[in-house]
Amino acid sequence: MKNITKYLTKNFLVSTSKTLTVSLVTLLLLPLIIKRLGLELYGIISLTLLFSGVSSLIDLGLSKAVILLSGENKTSENRIVSSALYINLFIIGVLSVVFILLQIFSVDLLGSDINIDKTNRFIVINTGFLLLILMLLNNLCRTILEAKYKIHIVNLSLAIYTPLLYVIIFVLSFFTKQIVVYVLTPLVLTLLMFIFNITYLKYNTTIRIVKVAKSDIKYVLKKSFAFLNIGLINSLVMPTMRYVFVLLAADVGLYAIFDLSFKIAMLTNSFILALSTPMFAVFSKEIQVNSKKMIHVAYKIFYLSLAMYIIINVAYYFLGNYFLTFLSLDPDNLDLLYNITFLLIISLGSVALVEIFYRYFLGNNQLINAFLLKLIVPIMGIILFFVFNHVELIYRFIYAYGTSLVISAIAIALSFMIANKRKKTVIICL
Repeated sequence: MKNITKYLTKNFLVSTSKTLTVSLVTLLLLPLIIKRLGLELYGIISLTLLFSGVSSLIDLGLSKAVILLSGENKTSENRIVSSALYINLFIIGVLSVVFILLQIFSVDLLGSDINIDKTNRFIVINTGFLLLILMLLNNLCRTILEAKYKIHIVNLSLAIYTPLLYVIIFVLSFFTKQIVVYVLTPLVLTLLMFIFNITYLKYNTTIRIVKVAKSDIKYVLKKSFAFLNIGLINSLVMPTMRYVFVLLAADVGLYAIFDLSFKIAMLTNSFILALSTPMFAVFSKEIQVNSKKMIHVAYKIFYLSLAMYIIINVAYYFLGNYFLTFLSLDPDNLDLLYNITFLLIISLGSVALVEIFYRYFLGNNQLINAFLLKLIVPIMGIILFFVFNHVELIYRFIYAYGTSLVISAIAIALSFMIANKRKKTVIICL
């Protein structure tokens, strides 16, 4: 338990430092970038990153499967990782064939009404696809690091990635406004991150690529498919919502506001998630031998998360408008950004608050339960999207998505508390 506490403390400190660094750089540089490049060009850069957002979906649940199977002793870690890599490469091959066919048949993935010319649209789509491929490979590397209790290394690399991206874009803004330059910048940085991950794994872990049998691949695939349904829910909702918003709004400036709201909300919620994110690997290894203690740890992290959730929401309510003025947006866009960001901080934060319970379900192999609890989000989101049909488009998306998140969060908390009520009582008595 002492080693787990040390691991969680280390990760929390690194993760919090990452969030503070990214937040500070975003606060200082993003307003200058938007002022120099304009809201539309910033929106195009955000569109490029849209495709990489579905990478965790397309890996077919491999990431979670690798972590869970690493906690078992049925086969070696190297066989598990190698099998996952071969499956990943097969997925990339299939994706490449499909993408090429879409290009041949001139399927416009961004919609014909988007206000970007054909040449730049081609660059954005193809660069976005390459980013997706690199993110698939990077996700596997990060998964291995998490399974090896080295998630703080992942956070360190991410702490460097985003600030460096903004710094490079800001410097480039003094020399050119060519879209291709800004679209390729995240691609180059993602490639460098992949090289770093590979190098670190080679020299700091015992993970090696080995020959595997068909039985190894089937073993990993079986558990991967068990996670697939959950992955579909977790990874598909937000990218799909963004994509549909692009198609319906057909305005890169409005999408930039939409994207900024999510960036800010997710940054603030990173503080809460820093407490629970590493626990999946811990739960997968400890629950079977130390179930009661893990439940106790889950509740402690929940109470800490609740305190942080309250502080974050109160702070944004009183100070958010002040900090957003640094973005130098016109008053209408500033009010819009403040309002939708606040709604997202509340709703995304509610899910971050109960993330520890959700990761307990995953680590305890309660995959059907986890799937059903997350299924609430898309089902309620679609229903509420039609319920709010009288609301302005951007608020319609936020209301529908935010409300569904809160309902899902309440269901996750109640499910965990009811299922473990007796065990919690025993722990308190002890």
